[in-house]
Amino acid sequence: MLKLVLLLLLFVNFSPANANDYGFLVNKDTSCKVWWAESTYKIMRDDPVPTKKRKVAIQSARNESEGFQIVLSPEVDLTNVSVSISDFSNKNGDLIPSLNVTIREVDYVNVTKPSGKQHSAGWYPDPLPLHEKPFNVIAGINKPLWFSVNVPKDAAPGRYMANVKLKSALWETTIPVELHVWNFALPETPFMRSGFGLYSNMLERYHNLETKEELEEVREKYFRDFKHYKISPYGSYPVNYKVTGVPWSGGTFDPHTVYEGKYTYQISGKREARFTDLIEIIPDHPYLLKWQAKVLSENQKYTVTVKCYDEEKKPISMSLKWGVYEGSETWRQDTLFIDTEGFITYEELPDYRPFPANAKYASLQLYPYVPGSSSEEGTVWFDDFQFIDLASGENLLPEGNFEQKVEDLDLKLDFSEFDVEARKYLDGMGFTGFRTGFPGLRSGPYIGKKTGWFNGFINGTSEYEKLADLYFKGFQDHLEANGWLGKEYFYWVDEPKHEEYDFVREGMQTIHRAAPKLTRFITENNPGPEIMDVTEVGCPVLYKVDPEKVKEWSENGREFWSYLMCWPKEPHVNLFIDSDAINMRMWLWMSYRYNLKGILVWNSNHWNGASSGAMPKGTVQNIWEDPMTYKSGYGTPYGSAPEFGNGDGMLFYPPNRDPNNDKTKYLSGPVPSLRLEILREGLDDYDYMMMLEKYIAEANPNQQGLVLKARKVLDFGSEVFETDTEYTKDPEILMEYRQQMGELLEQFYESKRE
Repeated sequence: MLKLVLLLLLFVNFSPANANDYGFLVNKDTSCKVWWAESTYKIMRDDPVPTKKRKVAIQSARNESEGFQIVLSPEVDLTNVSVSISDFSNKNGDLIPSLNVTIREVDYVNVTKPSGKQHSAGWYPDPLPLHEKPFNVIAGINKPLWFSVNVPKDAAPGRYMANVKLKSALWETTIPVELHVWNFALPETPFMRSGFGLYSNMLERYHNLETKEELEEVREKYFRDFKHYKISPYGSYPVNYKVTGVPWSGGTFDPHTVYEGKYTYQISGKREARFTDLIEIIPDHPYLLKWQAKVLSENQKYTVTVKCYDEEKKPISMSLKWGVYEGSETWRQDTLFIDTEGFITYEELPDYRPFPANAKYASLQLYPYVPGSSSEEGTVWFDDFQFIDLASGENLLPEGNFEQKVEDLDLKLDFSEFDVEARKYLDGMGFTGFRTGFPGLRSGPYIGKKTGWFNGFINGTSEYEKLADLYFKGFQDHLEANGWLGKEYFYWVDEPKHEEYDFVREGMQTIHRAAPKLTRFITENNPGPEIMDVTEVGCPVLYKVDPEKVKEWSENGREFWSYLMCWPKEPHVNLFIDSDAINMRMWLWMSYRYNLKGILVWNSNHWNGASSGAMPKGTVQNIWEDPMTYKSGYGTPYGSAPEFGNGDGMLFYPPNRDPNNDKTKYLSGPVPSLRLEILREGLDDYDYMMMLEKYIAEANPNQQGLVLKARKVLDFGSEVFETDTEYTKDPEILMEYRQQMGELLEQFYESKRE
């Protein structure tokens, strides 16, 4: 029967649902018409009131949150409308308290710049602020209310009833609501893994936060909503470390540009390099600093400075000694002489050459430019650097040859902050994983072949390999000892281009060499074996998913996720506000069919702030008034910021509706979006599917009839979707399947107990 119904609906499958085709009238009088619809609809302000009638009736598993919408379509203006709901009760007196029901008002944002050519401008439902006080409604404009019923995991199965009361000064009505609780429970941790970004700087700016403690309080509330919506944040799981045995910092031990020995020291950009220890000096001794240097561009200026410290190792003011040099593209010796008396001038500034009488120590700094001037940054190499006490003839800087003893290197990991976060969120909230990385996988401040860089050493050197091995092996061992191994995903490179594949492969192999149990992760616009073979998790953008490749690579032990982003637009499945409601739910149905195990969205609160180029200087974007996501930063001038799409990277709204003028400190949590609610419905659907698979795999001989029915339901076809551009826009088709799955899961559960 289900297949017949779906086939009859097939001719409208791939067209947007018509407003006349959904919703059910539940009350009609001269003041207001009241109707309802399931969760997977975007009810527009001017959608017509349905003529079909049906009571409000929803179904839910235990430990599930099920949503529905009640819509007020007033014939006259109504003021001070209040909304309440009673407890749900069954015939045995069992209760699901009204406290388990969250009531939200469906708010609208004005889309003035459509996300794409097939999108439209207009007022779209998306923010879902809590219903906290009475509101007014205007005749002729729909006012939807969103109800989420959180069914306890120990609720008695069966039929429950509750009443929704709508009341204003001169009008009121009561709407009965029926809830059927199926006799099975969804798991505490969803089957679908996920990763969603959350920017702390956006929380600080839009909530007007001032302290670390306030940020932690607000972030915790966002994370609670992450749990409620069955998604996992990238998270903040800091792993601190300390490297010892390296006497220089700020530059790179360069094995490719050599004067003598194994390394020279390269410094690039606007960086300062320094000798990490203080050098003990005698103030009345003369000193000579000499070294070999070369620069990237002829006559490029670089600087050498010496600063003095007293016996307590506190800096002495006005004690800086410096020299500015014009370098050569070939190696050349330069010097800095520090005499015991007199001074010289440089560019009309006095340079007091003698060390102060109270000087006990000196520090050494190297710059590839002239600090405090407008000189261009550059690149300089040093070697054979000596700090000679001319009175004794001793070189006080033997480390100036920039050679390194591998055996002196060590790295210690500190998991104290990490463990607090992991126990709270992985163990406590059941998040499915966390994003992590390693600073040494990036190229760092090294000019040359693009390669990993860590603490001054580049990938391929024995020093880099030792430090990386200590980090990854220590990380793996700690995760394994605490039961967290497999929750991590090393997501350190995003959408690499083909010309970057060698660099990516090098980094991925670095992880695997030291810690083969760690999970490597990559997002790919062009997934393929030339890079996927060095990851445990591949994550292509949804429209690029190749089911045959996923099948092949999954059989070889790989896992695949997918992500949605600013591209492509309609008619593809997407996450935009100005798109069909079913998109976020369809993502999970496609994921099941394609055997994908995770979903990812780059951010959940990209409100743009002040750096997007979308707003005048000194102001921030108000996402409540302009929901377009703009490409941020990069010096984009005002008015020219590229548009990503409405709601891209933005699934939560800040509680502050006027961030440029309202400086109130908001310590409350976020305002979720309708898209996020619908995404959770899809995640529940995915749980249903995976639970059916589990029952099929574990079925006993007496359950074979149920197995056949379950396989048929899970074998949905073109009536749901053919591709990510050809899919049903009618939520009723998904709801029919969900109904079948819920009934089968209940039967499996009850037959297993017999």
